[in-house]
Parts: sequence; structure tokens; C-alpha cells
Amino acid sequence: MEKTSNKTSAELLADKIYEEIISEGFEANTHIKELFFSDKLKVSRTPIRAAFNVLEQQGILTKKPNQGYFLKVRPNKVPQSFDYKKLSDDSGLNSLCYQIGQDYLKGQIDTTFVENQLINKYQQNRKSVQAALMAMEKDHWISRRVGYGWKFNSFISSPVSYAQSYRFRVLIESAALLEPTFEVNHDQIVMLRMSQREILNNKEKKVSAAEMFNAGVLFHETIVGMANNVFLLNALKKVNRLRRLIEYNVYSERAIPKKECEEHLVLLDLIAENKLQESSLFLKEHIGRVAKEKEDIATQLLNK
Repeated sequence: MEKTSNKTSAELLADKIYEEIISEGFEANTHIKELFFSDKLKVSRTPIRAAFNVLEQQGILTKKPNQGYFLKVRPNKVPQSFDYKKLSDDSGLNSLCYQIGQDYLKGQIDTTFVENQLINKYQQNRKSVQAALMAMEKDHWISRRVGYGWKFNSFISSPVSYAQSYRFRVLIESAALLEPTFEVNHDQIVMLRMSQREILNNKEKKVSAAEMFNAGVLFHETIVGMANNVFLLNALKKVNRLRRLIEYNVYSERAIPKKECEEHLVLLDLIAENKLQESSLFLKEHIGRVAKEKEDIATQLLNK
């Protein structure tokens, strides 16, 4: 199953199923039936089965031959949410990479630096620092200096590049919806709806930068993934890694972005109805509006 920057659709659905298990008050050894959760969550049985497999790997369910899945122990709380500080993705960029990048944006690391500075600053061994540097070089965050040391590439801290990243997203995301290979995945749409409604229903009225960013990445990368064009999806993932580095510094927490989530739900409805031309135009306007809000904030950050 294709992974986005944080959770797969099966992992998201597994969380929802676990919440329902708690809500229903199921006892240990209860038979957990696919049909029950398929009807309850309005999802076909195939993704339910994938989510059950996730819960089995987590030690919540056990599978008995020819009988199905059973609850191992009576749960008493929802699993702890994903720790976005422990960042790692399929690019090879790990938590140390993001820490180095964020410290650079905060002015705590010079544009040019040497390996030993990072070893001393982060109390990491040379192998870990070298691995982080190679991953950052591969993603074009940094370049080797002629002779000795490293330097951050200018686009990392450029308000112009940040604005361009949103215009790039407008181009590729709207185009993805018009790809001849685009295939509406209704199960994934259900998962995305759940995610957006969960944000809207957040009683705290605040979300962390990490939570909001990762929910947005999951949303947009899942939709582009439906185009079945690996070049479009890989391009979006790359620009999202740059945005993550910047946007984690924009907010510590923010108010629930009600309009953003509501527009996401409208877009999902259009896609579910196979109105792809209309979806493409709507997505252009949506990204453009969000870009205007964030570019001003990012400009203030990057011009400090």
C-alpha cells in the first residue's frame, strides 16, 4: 500500500476501528467481524481487512484459522497519536535532517558549516551525521563546498522559492486530476473525509503545526496518487519535504483551519462524483487561496 508522509489509509482506518471497539465496549475475545465495521464505517470489506491486519501487527487483534479476528484484550484508551517529532520518510530524511534544517532557518547554524560542528552541536556520532548530510544533499537542501565543508542551498531560505513551490503545486495537482489514468478510489476518499472531519470536530480548537501539515500532505498526496502517475506523485512529495521544513517553523500551533477543511470536503465530493474537470479548477483556487495566507507568514520568517 502506498505510504504518504505519515500514515497509510489502512493505519488511519485501524485507528477508527479501535475507537469504535472502545465505544462499543467490546470485551476480550470478542469476535471482531468485517461486516460489522464495513457497515459501521461505510467502507468496503477489503480496506477493513487491511486495517484488521494492522491491528493484528499492533497486538490488538489476533487471527484464528478459519474463524477470523478476535480482540486480544479489552482496550481502555485510544492508541497514542503519531509522534511527528520522530520524522522519517521514504526519502531518507530523518529527524536529524529536519532538526538541522530548522536550526538553520532559526539562525542557529551558518550557511556554510563543517561536519564536526554538527557532531558537537547534536552530540551525534560521525556516521549518523554523515548519513543525514548525504540525505540532505540528495534532496538538494545542501551542497558540498569546493575543498571542504557544506553549504545550504539558497532556495531553502528563499521566500521566492517558497511561493514558487505553491505555484508548482497548482500546476501538478490540478493536472493530476485530468490524467487519463486517474481512478477514483472511494475507500481512500472515505478515509480522507474521516481525517478532515476529525480536525473540524477537534474540541481543543487548536492543532499543532505537525498535525495540520501532515493531514494536509496525506490529503493532497492521496489525491495525486489516484492519477497513477509516479512522476507527479514523486514531484509532489519532494516539494512537500521542503514545505515541511519551513512550515514547522511558521506555527507552533494554529486555530482549526475551518475553511481549509471545508474546501477539502467539497473537493472530495466533486472527485467522488467523478467531476474531474470541476475538481481540477476547484483545487487550483483552493491552493491559490491557501498560498496567499501562508506566503506572508513565511516571508516574515525567512526574512528575519
